[in-house]
Amino acid sequence: MHRELETGFSAREVAAICRVTGDDLDHWEGVGLVEPSLGRPPGLRRGRYSYRDVLWLEIIRILLEWGASLDQVQRACCRIWVGLEESMRDTCMTVLDGELLVFTNRDEARCFAESDPARRVWVVDVTQISDDLDEGIREVCPDYFEPEPWDNA
Repeated sequence: MHRELETGFSAREVAAICRVTGDDLDHWEGVGLVEPSLGRPPGLRRGRYSYRDVLWLEIIRILLEWGASLDQVQRACCRIWVGLEESMRDTCMTVLDGELLVFTNRDEARCFAESDPARRVWVVDVTQISDDLDEGIREVCPDYFEPEPWDNA
């Protein structure tokens, strides 16, 4: 369970969670890859990021880390939201030369990626990224997740 969704994450928290710099966030916002979706509290320079925003940033970071160019990531980002609309955690996406293919399950994506090993294919498993992201959030913002009832027993 998450803390109040309206509170979101600050840019500093997001940078620590995603292991990026504030300059990276500024650049990605400047080129339109991401924008904080929770609005800007009075007196703050930038808006707060939702969990979904942070997941999105983590996907961007991973694609760039895997060697995708910023142009490929931008093209993929234009298409990626289509797959995330229904259920982010159950979506498996494959980015092929900047084009995004959305699969309903991991096996289907794996079969596609293995069918032509010469092609440059990145399979993005949102469930695994989300699980890893949750660990990063627990390190940076330990109060974000409410304790499970059995943790107090």
